[in-house]
Amino acid sequence: MWGQGSNLRKYGYRTGMLLVAGYTAAGCSGAHEPAQALPTPPHASRVAPTANVPALLGTSIDELRTKLGATHTLPPDFVDPVAKNTLGLLPGKSDSLLAFRTGGLTLVASYNARTRQVHDLLVMGHQEDSLMARASLRANTSDYLLLPVFLTNRPNRLVGLRIIKTAK
Repeated sequence: MWGQGSNLRKYGYRTGMLLVAGYTAAGCSGAHEPAQALPTPPHASRVAPTANVPALLGTSIDELRTKLGATHTLPPDFVDPVAKNTLGLLPGKSDSLLAFRTGGLTLVASYNARTRQVHDLLVMGHQEDSLMARASLRANTSDYLLLPVFLTNRPNRLVGLRIIKTAK
């Protein structure tokens, strides 16, 4: 039976047709359906840096005045929670705190009045991500520490970010 050429061609043709039909069925992936694309996420607005706060770390208050210009008055009713708790300062007593404006940001420098060395900078604002971007700050650096500062009477209300230079 297999020896006959016509039967071999007949079975070979059937087998070939079955293979072609199988490939065609497997290849039908719904190409006639409209393409389904993944939804694109909304573009997150990128905030451009306006100040290089890390470059201001490790300076004296006099160098800070030279770089940033005239000082400004502290925000109304401003009480530095760290100074209040550690130094026992009263709200009106702020002889070692000076405020500056740079790149649209308010910086409060805490310094030692005797040595004139700046301990830390506080970037004032309520939006942490925006503050970090505008002040050119990074969370994953070993050059400084970033600490959020909250109101003492409203612990869920951000006052700003304190930047402390690390010793190397």
